[in-house]
Amino acid sequence: MMIVALLVLMPIKGRAQLMAVSTNAALLATQTYNAAVELTVSQRSTVGLSVLGNYHPWVHKDMRLVGTQPEWRYYISGRPMMYHFFGVNLLFVNYDFEWKDENHHGDAIGAGMSFGYVLPLSERLNIDFHAGVGLMFYHENEKGTGSMILPTKLGISLSYILR
Repeated sequence: MMIVALLVLMPIKGRAQLMAVSTNAALLATQTYNAAVELTVSQRSTVGLSVLGNYHPWVHKDMRLVGTQPEWRYYISGRPMMYHFFGVNLLFVNYDFEWKDENHHGDAIGAGMSFGYVLPLSERLNIDFHAGVGLMFYHENEKGTGSMILPTKLGISLSYILR
């Protein structure tokens, strides 16, 4: 919701803005379906929003996950969607899974920092390598609340620039 507000309230410049759509292949490998959109907001930065989810991702595994992740990225090279970047992100997740004979069901919210490298393959196609870590706060319905430091972003994404 916050990203949508930022996109609506940001000033429109006279030049064309880049917009890209992507999917994280590493998440797809775990049968977690995802999609993301990234939009330039200055010469060096972008905002993005990704959504992800899975439902019984492996045979005989009782698991469900739904989440969204807004992110702001700063590109060190001076060109958005190219080369090295660092960013800050939020993560909102609702989950239900079993781990070591314990059921975990609840919600989590977190904030983290990310870094990565975008490798341009062509004028419109990129591979985005990224990782991030942050602090997650969770509330499980039967176990209460807590926090932990976890990876908040990890993957290899294939991006297509729409312009």
